[in-house]
Amino acid sequence: MTIASSWRALAAALVVLTLAGCATPYGQGLVAARQGRYAEASVLYEEALARNPDRLDAIVQLGIVRYKLGALDGAIELLERARTRAPAEPSVRLFLALAYLRKNELPQADEHLTTFVGLKPDRRVAAQAERTIAMIRSGPLSEETRAFAASSLENAADLADEVNAWRTLESERWSYWGPYPYPYPYPYPYPPGPYAGCWWAWRSGWLRCY
Repeated sequence: MTIASSWRALAAALVVLTLAGCATPYGQGLVAARQGRYAEASVLYEEALARNPDRLDAIVQLGIVRYKLGALDGAIELLERARTRAPAEPSVRLFLALAYLRKNELPQADEHLTTFVGLKPDRRVAAQAERTIAMIRSGPLSEETRAFAASSLENAADLADEVNAWRTLESERWSYWGPYPYPYPYPYPYPPGPYAGCWWAWRSGWLRCY
């Protein structure tokens, strides 16, 4: 397993654990999509939209899932609906560009990718998007080239999203300073047990836990 795939697996697991408590169809759809169960996620997002047809985040996520299922026309229909309400949403612009690229509708792909880069996404994703724009403008592209370019950009965006999710979870980890009844003379981590992950504050009688 590569370092990148290890990061992906860990971040995905953490996000799934965070979302596991979401009992709504939308929350369950997020979990299913994160685990790659796109057909199931599609059904759950559709259920969420049946309850609230104007729910923008469900429209966006259903559009993305339909793209991942290869239903490009359905993805474009949903994401264009979302674009009219959220023209500066990066994920909408990115997946519209990917869908149009796969369909060989290059002017539309160029337009949405250019807008996407202007929204200042993750620098690595932006760099990949700029390479894709240059490729689009270089001339006709074969189906294999378009598929490769779309897949490369999608993978870069997915990795950036998972790393950002990891960072968010890391910043929100439970942390506190609190009393601990037994003296412990060294600043070492406690062994597995109720205080696992805790560090003794030197000469203080306080314990920091993560």
